[in-house]
Amino acid sequence: MNLKDFKIKDHLITIFRRIVQIIAFILINYVILELIFSVNLIGFESLFKILPVLNSPRNPLSNGAGILEYIFFSITVGVIPIFLIGVLILVVLFTNRFFCGWICPIGTIQDALAAIPTNKKVLKISTHKSLLKIKYVTIIFLIILLIPLGITYSTNISFYIDYKNNLGDFGDKPLSYFSLSEYVFVFFPNMIKEIFQTSSLGPIFSNLLVFFISIFFLILIVLSVWYPRAYCRYFCPFGACASVIGEYSFLKLSRSPVRCVGRTECGICEKVCPKQIRILDEPFEFFTGKGECNYCLKCKEACPYKAIDIKIG
Repeated sequence: MNLKDFKIKDHLITIFRRIVQIIAFILINYVILELIFSVNLIGFESLFKILPVLNSPRNPLSNGAGILEYIFFSITVGVIPIFLIGVLILVVLFTNRFFCGWICPIGTIQDALAAIPTNKKVLKISTHKSLLKIKYVTIIFLIILLIPLGITYSTNISFYIDYKNNLGDFGDKPLSYFSLSEYVFVFFPNMIKEIFQTSSLGPIFSNLLVFFISIFFLILIVLSVWYPRAYCRYFCPFGACASVIGEYSFLKLSRSPVRCVGRTECGICEKVCPKQIRILDEPFEFFTGKGECNYCLKCKEACPYKAIDIKIG
């Protein structure tokens, strides 16, 4: 984009969203502020210990955790966390996936990478739809794996201990191998620390599974430059759960059938959508991209006919 053609009034939503993302990123990772300014912000711990709509299973750089991690961890110890599940459902019902688009630290990183000026790529519709299923398969896999573990906690404790030991990290941190946030904010910094402490590259190859997962995540991060929100689209565990609920959220977007001229004459909303949602195939009354919409409002901001509105109800 030519800077001479840039008009602030045409990008107010994006500017405001970027400000919110930066502030949220720093507050969630308040340890960064402690390191930079040498201050004690321990009071933030109770406030940010549990963020019920965290995209990742952990509160990065701290000992906190997101609600999805607590839900799966509770299942592993034989507890059905009805309250936590209820909170998750209510938050998404009333805010849709606003958190994904405006607050999530990993979402912020992906948006920053997507801001690098490159020719953005678009997958074939069939390929895109197939890849969308991956995150749902992940959740189903974890449920099948962990529910028997939770049941044996109350029925056969010796079998439970053996089962959990065989699961390894899956038993303690069920989402750790599927979370880009876990990799970026927890695993990678710890690995770098070990490399400096041992003065060798041994920590990189100490666990082959972790090594290949690291390569996969690194490739995914790089691909985010050309395929915006690639992780959010296809692999995020929270995204899978939120998508199912988000389709029924009270907060949606709608298109005016009078103002919208369609894909042939315009189609700008679909071109700017970072999630490759086929907005113009959705009903005029409301659209969520089958729960995939992150509510970034790029479509609303870019629409030259002002045909997209926020709908509540």
